[in-house]
Amino acid sequence: MPNAVIEDWDQFNAFLATQPLCKWLAQKQHELATGKHVELGRGAVHPPPKDDNAELAAALSSMA
Repeated sequence: MPNAVIEDWDQFNAFLATQPLCKWLAQKQHELATGKHVELGRGAVHPPPKDDNAELAAALSSMA
């Protein structure tokens, strides 16, 4: 089974690096390393969703 053995690891690693999932993973690892994502518990911290109703109510009350 000579075809089952990887003869050139550098070529194999270069091939893997061009695959979409590997590119995505490398990008996410870079973002985590540079601090673009802050992990707390189960997931990244996201800002609270914008409350359009509160802004609308504030605008209407200021008109009255």
